[in-house]
Amino acid sequence: MTTSHDEASAGRVAIVTGGSRGAGRATVTRLVSRGYAVVVDYLHDQRAAEATVEAILAGNGAGVAVRADVADDVDVTRLFDEAIEAFGGVDVVVHTVGSRTGLTPTLIVNREAAHRLRTGGAIVTLTGSAATEVLIRTLALELRERDITVNGVVLAVDGPCAPNRIADAVAYLVGDEGHGLTGRMIRIDEFEALNLRRSP
Repeated sequence: MTTSHDEASAGRVAIVTGGSRGAGRATVTRLVSRGYAVVVDYLHDQRAAEATVEAILAGNGAGVAVRADVADDVDVTRLFDEAIEAFGGVDVVVHTVGSRTGLTPTLIVNREAAHRLRTGGAIVTLTGSAATEVLIRTLALELRERDITVNGVVLAVDGPCAPNRIADAVAYLVGDEGHGLTGRMIRIDEFEALNLRRSP
């Protein structure tokens, strides 16, 4: 685990799976700019994850890099354990690898998030799968009483999405303006048209 210099300063805390590159890294950058301490989950590219954390620290943010396989129950439990050890709790989970893996990692990550998130938190899953929608809607109902929102960001099917556009949607959903939404599947190609986009 690569740790920030000032864990005690952490307020809201986010775990971003696949946070070392692409949409995950863009999301990390956006959340750090809003004052989150961020746990950067990675599997293979340790150098990219450490570079991401170094960039966080250079901007006086708080971050850690944790290697964990989101398809492995034990690894995901350890990911949350290390996040809580570093920052005292977890408020937000953004599962950015959900769009390029099977359904099992989404189940594992969201199940652990449901048990470990603090009241008022948020879960956002990037997805291209219709099957994920059922999981998101079911979990949203289960967590409503704890004021935890659960939403999906549906990636465009006709081509790659710009990482910053994805980060915009995620930041909206985990922020104050988007907290009233839960059990929703927000299509990335409809995001701007719905006038939900927020500036960083």
